[in-house]
Amino acid sequence: MSETKFTYKKKFFDNELNVLLISIIALPFIVYKNGSLDLSFVSIFFTPYILFAYFSLSGIYRINISSNETEIINALGKKKIIPNKKIFYIEQNYQKEVKSIFGIIKTYKLEIKFPNQKFTTFKNEDLNYDDLIFYCKEKYTRSNKKTINYKFYIIPLLIICTGIFFLFFTRNCYKMKEYDNTVSIRDFGYKKLEGTFQDYKNIGKTSTSILIHLKEYPEFDFLPIISIQNSSEFDNKLSSKGEKITFFISPNEYNKKIKKTVSQKFYDKYFSSNEITIFKIE
Repeated sequence: MSETKFTYKKKFFDNELNVLLISIIALPFIVYKNGSLDLSFVSIFFTPYILFAYFSLSGIYRINISSNETEIINALGKKKIIPNKKIFYIEQNYQKEVKSIFGIIKTYKLEIKFPNQKFTTFKNEDLNYDDLIFYCKEKYTRSNKKTINYKFYIIPLLIICTGIFFLFFTRNCYKMKEYDNTVSIRDFGYKKLEGTFQDYKNIGKTSTSILIHLKEYPEFDFLPIISIQNSSEFDNKLSSKGEKITFFISPNEYNKKIKKTVSQKFYDKYFSSNEITIFKIE
C-alpha cells in the first residue's frame, strides 16, 4: 500500500452502545448457579446479547486512505483492500446541534459508504475535510442511493436461528425433566424428604412462586407446585424457622440429586440442577 493520505478510526469507546455493552458484560455469569453451569436462561439472553456484541464489534474499524487504494482494518485486525469503484460518497448541508451559546451550527456532512461500513465526518470538526472531499470527488463515485449489503446480515440471521434453536431446546429439556418426574411418581409413588425449615424467598418481584431452603440441603432450592402454594395450610408450614417439615418429591429427583444413586442426564445437570420440585408438603 502506498503512503497513507488520510487515517480515520473508530474505537470501542467511541460508541455509547459499546459502553453499554461493557455494563452488561457480566450477563454470561448468569449461566453459573451455585458454582455449576446452568443453561436455563441461555435461550433468553443469547440472541440479544450476541447480536449486541456483533454489531458493536462491527462498528470498530480503522480506515487508511492512500493515493491509489483504501484499506479497512476491522476489530479483529483483519485487513481488506476496497476497490474505489465500490466506494460511494455524498456531501450534504447539515445543521448540527452542539453544546455552545450558538445551539445549532450549519456545516457540511460527508458520508463515505464502504461495502460493510459507513464513515461520517463533518467540516467543522475535520481539519482535513477539504482535502478529503477533493479526494472523494477524484477517486470515488458520488451517489445518494441507499444500498443494502445482504452479506452483512447473514451472521445476525444465523445468530437469531441459533437463539430460536436454544429456545426450543430449553423447552424440550424441561419437558423431559417433567416427564421423568411424572413417570417415576406413577411407577413408584412419592418419596418423602424430611428436613428443617430454614427460609424461603419469592421468585421475582411480582411472582407468587417461592423457593424453600432446608438446613440439611443448603445446595438445593425446593420449588412447590402452584396447587400447594394456593392451599390454606401452606403459609402455616413456613411460619417458623427451625421447624421440621416433610416434602414429597419424585423418585426421579430423589435418586438423582439426593441419594445420587442414578446418573443424571444432560438436562438434569445443566437445567436448574439445584432445583427440586415439591408435589406435597406436610
